[in-house]
Amino acid sequence: MKGILVIGHGSRSKEAKEAFFQIAEQLRQSLQGEVEGCFMEISEPHIPEAVEKLYSKGVREITALPYFLFNGIHIKEDIPEILQSVKGKYTDLKISMAKPIGYHEAIVDILKERLTGEILCI
Repeated sequence: MKGILVIGHGSRSKEAKEAFFQIAEQLRQSLQGEVEGCFMEISEPHIPEAVEKLYSKGVREITALPYFLFNGIHIKEDIPEILQSVKGKYTDLKISMAKPIGYHEAIVDILKERLTGEILCI
């Protein structure tokens, strides 16, 4: 069985965590499969706990989907190291990782929309 592991950075902000889990839930509903959200650091659940949850549901092939904008050090090194470490606990588990969000025309549209929406005063 296949599953998706949505990985966010993590935040102390309650609102940030709620928005992240809303994204994960929307993916779960639209893909109608095993989807777990987790964080690289700061927030819980962390990556190992979410992998364990997927594995306990019978998932043996995981695609890690980073909810990160760019291909920075967390994507190039930190997350792959964590995933490799977790994978070592399971002899029958395959883990691959999708690209981060990066450039996409839809992001430009979202940013333009934000300019016309509610503006926060600092």
